[in-house]
Amino acid sequence: MVGIDAKRFFGLIARLVLASVFISAALPKLKDPVAFAAAIEAYRTLSGSWAMAAATVLPWLELIIAVGLLTPWLRRASAGIMALLLVLFIALHLSAWARGLNIDCGCFGASASSPDYHWLVLRNLALLILSIFIWRIALRNKYAPTRTL
Repeated sequence: MVGIDAKRFFGLIARLVLASVFISAALPKLKDPVAFAAAIEAYRTLSGSWAMAAATVLPWLELIIAVGLLTPWLRRASAGIMALLLVLFIALHLSAWARGLNIDCGCFGASASSPDYHWLVLRNLALLILSIFIWRIALRNKYAPTRTL
């Protein structure tokens, strides 16, 4: 039986956690893109057709990068895109919080509860740290592509 070192084990757990979170976030949005577009509009950054376009594209992107984390040759790109998305989500939450918006975050589909911005930011920071960890490991991974187009 071959042993697994702590870093590889933690990397596996981090990938599974992030993939689960992003799949769980994508599926309800795919089921009801109109409700997700309304949640996007509530942030007052996109409206109308731009919000609907984001509500159509974002869940598919979340789903693809979640699966990509579990695919060795897509892992580095998926972790990098995930980190960028998490930075964007943190910025949006901080912006809504600073402007006093009491809105549904839209993170896992529609919700009637008020946002707890402390929790949203801390959760996304933790996910960001995990995605950066995976990205760094993938930089040294023999399956990661060595050249980009």
